[in-house]
Amino acid sequence: MDPRRAADLPPLTRENVLSTSEVADLLGIPKSTVHQLARRGDLPARRVGRRWLFLRDRVAAAVAPLEDPAAWRPNRDAK
Repeated sequence: MDPRRAADLPPLTRENVLSTSEVADLLGIPKSTVHQLARRGDLPARRVGRRWLFLRDRVAAAVAPLEDPAAWRPNRDAK
């Protein structure tokens, strides 16, 4: 890994790395939905063995667009 890039990453602490259960509780959704979103790539995660791990700041960035009022308007172009 490029040392410059490693310096930009948040430290891997218990505060910054979340489990599936913690993400489910944070977002108020079932763990199965968290797994599905992670598998589809809609929620940034890394699979380590049988576990999914999530970085807190990346989860926050993934859901941040939902703070935009336009995200809650119906998409009239969708079929």
